Amino acid sequence: MDAHAPPAALPDFLDHLSRRVAGDLRTDAYSQILYATDASIYQVQPYGVLIPRTDEDVQAAVEAAAKYGVPILARGAGSSLAGQAVNSALVVDMSRHLDGVLEVNREERWVRVQPGVVLDELNLQLAPYGLQFGPDPASSNRATMGGIVSNNSTGSHSIVYGMTADHVLAARGFLSDGSPVHFQALDESKLAQKLEAPGLEGQVYRQMARIAAEGAGAIRAGTPRHWRRCGGYNLDRLIQPLPLENGGTDPSFLLPPAPGFNLASLVCGAEGTLAVMTEIKLNLVPRPWKTSLGIVHFSGLREALSSVPRILESGPSAVELLDHIGLTRSRQVPAYARLQKTFIEGDPNCVLITEFSGDTESELRHK
Repeated sequence: MDAHAPPAALPDFLDHLSRRVAGDLRTDAYSQILYATDASIYQVQPYGVLIPRTDEDVQAAVEAAAKYGVPILARGAGSSLAGQAVNSALVVDMSRHLDGVLEVNREERWVRVQPGVVLDELNLQLAPYGLQFGPDPASSNRATMGGIVSNNSTGSHSIVYGMTADHVLAARGFLSDGSPVHFQALDESKLAQKLEAPGLEGQVYRQMARIAAEGAGAIRAGTPRHWRRCGGYNLDRLIQPLPLENGGTDPSFLLPPAPGFNLASLVCGAEGTLAVMTEIKLNLVPRPWKTSLGIVHFSGLREALSSVPRILESGPSAVELLDHIGLTRSRQVPAYARLQKTFIEGDPNCVLITEFSGDTESELRHK
């Protein structure tokens, strides 16, 4: 049997779905080719494309996929670099209609969004409140929040804001059978209620609670000892760090999980394999009032990299390397060459572009 052959039930699946959704179901060759690529080197033609108009459309697609055994793939802007947004599946494009900002709470610093909203557009709407979403991937002018959460994205300000998983408070969506779920932080009493729930949701909570309880030791031992991890299935976020004798916590958990048992932390980074999200509640951070840059020149790459720990002691908000190749190639472009003259002195091998943020000019000058 050809592993890439469409499921035998595909025609019935598409016919069933076309009669249930209000959105646009496309199976023409143009649409299939258009959605066969993302920002990676891969090309995989989907079985079809659904552009849902409502959450009910998404639920109908998940239910039909479960009934007919057809893979389903939720997609935002397709900015993935490793082929996460292409597959032999029904692609569900969230970016066309499910792209709203549903609620902003300025006092508690959170926002509810649909998965198709683009990060830069979200931050533009948050600017009047003096707030923003912290992690800032380079693709922020096109990446959607659904993809950013699914990829557990971060960015150049990760030393201040951490990973996206550190800011996901709750998520609504559908499990693989189409049943609705609302993942959020649960105290012991609310978790106990979920453990008694019927259906797939109750089964998920029972199994995950058991894994977190019985496997805590293995999870702690097997979790990499650094915090900038975008891999999925971050079980460490479901267990609390061990207290140390000096009153601190296990250093392998540099950013301990928020209080409560929250499966939204597990969905974050899972690349859409555990649930299809239709609404996400996100933590927000204050927008910096002022920023400044320190361009630190170095004669060699090793010298620059070995200086990073010392630079971090000064409390920067971002540190980015512009290496020798970048400097040399940009000099070959007249516009970039002129720009270099505004911040590059002499002929360094590389520079560390170090950003500081604060409330006043004097504070920035001090830093």
